Amino acid sequence: MQLQDLTQELTDALGYARGRGVLITAVEPDSPADEAGIERGLVIYRLGKYDVNSIKQIESLLSRVSSGASVDFAVGVVRTDGSGQRVDTVTLAAH
Repeated sequence: MQLQDLTQELTDALGYARGRGVLITAVEPDSPADEAGIERGLVIYRLGKYDVNSIKQIESLLSRVSSGASVDFAVGVVRTDGSGQRVDTVTLAAH
């Protein structure tokens, strides 16, 4: 997956809730993320039991996970107007 921090300008342009999560900008075809249903444009809100708001946080949390261990990602979209609020938990293996 390729990720991007959600800036205020980006969240406003997309209509997403401000100050929450990290945007997924690309998903490698046939990767575990693709097979789990993760798509470009979704947001990672939580990794395990921790809320995340930057790529740096995600990298730090993943660095503590053993290779092959399962990691829960809360992904979805929370819009400022309340529409389309869909957040699901997806489990992926750490590499």
